[in-house]
Amino acid sequence: MADTDHQHGHRHRRGHGTGPMHDPKGYERLSARLATRLYRRVARDVTDLRLPAGSRVLDVGTGPGTLPRLIAASAPGLQVDAVDVAPEMIAWAQQTETPRVTYTVADVESLPWPDATFDVVVSSLSQHHWGDAAAGLREIRRVLRPGGQAWVYDFGWALAEAGSTTSTLAPTTDVTHERSVLRMWWFFSVGRLVLRAR
Repeated sequence: MADTDHQHGHRHRRGHGTGPMHDPKGYERLSARLATRLYRRVARDVTDLRLPAGSRVLDVGTGPGTLPRLIAASAPGLQVDAVDVAPEMIAWAQQTETPRVTYTVADVESLPWPDATFDVVVSSLSQHHWGDAAAGLREIRRVLRPGGQAWVYDFGWALAEAGSTTSTLAPTTDVTHERSVLRMWWFFSVGRLVLRAR
């Protein structure tokens, strides 16, 4: 998942450093303990859409690449692309070769695809690290095909902040804020911000 640091009151994009957010192997172990239920929920949500073969899914803030592999396994006909702003995360993800899954170093604020490329965009526990939530949501909306959906799963406080920026999206976008879709641990739950492109 994408990371930022706070310095002098400003958000700065992830640099190389220490700790699990900069250690793909350590982060993969951590996410296996903490986010497995969420990843399975997201993969099930994508599968339940019953998209036709060849449809494209984008995972934003993929970290070590666990979620794209789950989606590809549960919906074999889909093409899954994944991005993370951290090169070390993408390099780690690319070590596990999975059919129909590709990984790219990219920032959510500047996605390297043309307009209307994806049928579904997902993001799990990444949005609270974005430097500019409004810019990220606009880019996600830009790459959605008409009729496509984007699901941003994150903590409630982060989604509330992001939700306040959705007025900057294209007028052909329907927005729903689902405040609690999965209880992660006893002390908090994860919500989902849904964008639907008309």
